[in-house]
Formats: sequence, structure tokens, C-alpha cells
Amino acid sequence: MGPSLLSLISADEMNKALYPAFQHLTKCLGLSTLTSDVLYLKLSAILQSYYLYHYNSSLTEHYWGVSRSYLTPSSKSSMPVSCDSLTPKSHAMPVRLIKVLKVLGCLETVLVPFINQKLGNIHNDQYHGDDLTKVKEVLARVYPYLNLTVTVTNALIKLGYFLHYTESFSIATSLLGIKYNSSTPVTRTKLGLLRGLIELLFPISMFYVQFIKQWSSIEGVSPYEATIKPPPPYKTGGGTPDICPICDEKFRIPTAVPSTGIVYCYVCIFTHVQKSGVCPVSHLPVGTTELIKLNIR
Repeated sequence: MGPSLLSLISADEMNKALYPAFQHLTKCLGLSTLTSDVLYLKLSAILQSYYLYHYNSSLTEHYWGVSRSYLTPSSKSSMPVSCDSLTPKSHAMPVRLIKVLKVLGCLETVLVPFINQKLGNIHNDQYHGDDLTKVKEVLARVYPYLNLTVTVTNALIKLGYFLHYTESFSIATSLLGIKYNSSTPVTRTKLGLLRGLIELLFPISMFYVQFIKQWSSIEGVSPYEATIKPPPPYKTGGGTPDICPICDEKFRIPTAVPSTGIVYCYVCIFTHVQKSGVCPVSHLPVGTTELIKLNIR
């Protein structure tokens, strides 16, 4: 009997939370994005490879009592390959294949959440006025459709796992031939007390950092958005400083959005924010009570 769907989802979501939480911590320490990314990839690769080598599970899977076994192409419909059951002449290739699958599984565990987060950031940057290269513009446009396709496909695979139609949990595990088994959750011995404590507190601390980040962004602009350069209020080569971006007429009661500094007519921006809750140019969240009327004569 394999692990419950809840355990697999919990391990997967916890693994996805590691990179954003690590990124948030390194930003608080003043590290650049590039330094943070390199440091994360190195530490994550070391941690995940250690757990996959010693426990046949990733860090978060081990925390939730989940282990992996690998199915060769010829045995995906039957039992996982067991090296002990093979003869010395016949088990060399499967062992080598399993090692390759472990490496690919480690790369999938480390890179998939990282790449998905990066693509999401690129997609969001197009609404924040950041200058994007042609490649990033293409990625920003393709990402919503790609993300929707992957999300729907993974949801269907999870439904099949829940109904016991498949042993796969996601697209990646299906391609890599990974089967999940229930294992003993985090154990602690006298010699491994410190390691057990780290295994217990590390994932929880990542969730805590994510919780603080989300909590701080419930009202107004999140800490990330507060540092983002707002887009220019007027298009290059068109518009004038005294024209409202919404009605294209001269300001009537000029009113500014504090998070961007963009000025609108009071009625125009109040009506728009009341309906959508965002600035029409930058798409950053704003409330009607935050609007500032300007005393311009």
C-alpha cells in the first residue's frame, strides 16, 4: 500500500516552498538575486542528493514518511526492480539505470520548483514595468498556458493515483518511473538527535517564512512589490503629463496612486479601483482609501 495522496501533496508543496522562503531570507540578508540563486541550487542539490542516496526520498518526502522506488521500462506494470533478485550478470544494467534515475529525480526535485518560480517572476515582471528581453517576453506570454497545461495534467494524474488507477503522482514521476512507498517518518537516535532536530525544524521554518511573507502582503503591496520599479505613467512618444491615462483628458481633481506615483482623475481612478482593486497601469493592488488627492494649482 502506497502513501496517502495527502502525504505526497504535503511533501510536494513543502518542497515548492523551499526556494521562495530561501529567496526571502537571502533578500533580508542583502544578498543579490544571482548570489541567492547560486547558493540555493548548491545547498539544495547537496541536501536532496544526500537524502535520495541514504533514504531513497527527498528531504520533504523523508519528513512525511515517503520513499521512492524505481521502475524499469520492462517492469512498470509489475514490481519495482530489486537488485537482490537479479543475477550478477543481469543486474548491472538495472543498477546503473536506477542510479541514472536517482540523479534525474534529484535534478527534478531541485530544478522544477526553481524554474517554475523563475518563469512566474518573469511573467509578473511584464506587469511591473521591467524591461524584458525578447526571450523573456516569449516566456512571459507562454508561461500561463504552459502552467495551466501542467497543472491540469498533474491534477488528473493525482486523481488517478487517488482512485488507484496509476502509481504515478505527477508528470515527472511518470516519466522517470518513480513509485512511492510508505516509509518510517523522521527518526531520532542519540547520535542523530541534532540531525533529527534539523530535519524537523528546517521544513517547518520554511513554511513559517512563507506564512510571514503571505501575511504581510494581505493588505496593500507585498514586500517584494514595494521594491519593484513601477512602470512609466505615460507611453514613450505619446501622452502629456496633464492627461489622465484612463479618460485621456486633462486631470479633474488629480489623484495619485501612492505605490506607483501615477496620477489620474479622481472619479476615473476611484471607479476603477472600486471595481478591480488594482492600479490600471501597474496592476499593483490598491484600495480606494489609499488614493491621494493632489493640491495642484
